[in-house]
Amino acid sequence: MSDLTKEYFDKQLGNLATKADLALQTQDLKSYTDDKIDELAGMVERRFDEVERKLDVREEVDRLKTQMKKVWDALHLG
Repeated sequence: MSDLTKEYFDKQLGNLATKADLALQTQDLKSYTDDKIDELAGMVERRFDEVERKLDVREEVDRLKTQMKKVWDALHLG
């Protein structure tokens, strides 16, 4: 019975990952994580630029001020 247990135990230990396997897996995971962080940063930057463009209404305000001045001048209110 003890031989059977020892054989089973030895077989199971043989299936465990080695230190080199874990080091490689850790490096792969780090590379994957770094890539995904870079992707996410790019997405956030693009979205921020889009929102900033939508919120930048200076040109429209300047155009409306010019139009308003023309209306006031045409009505002799200014």
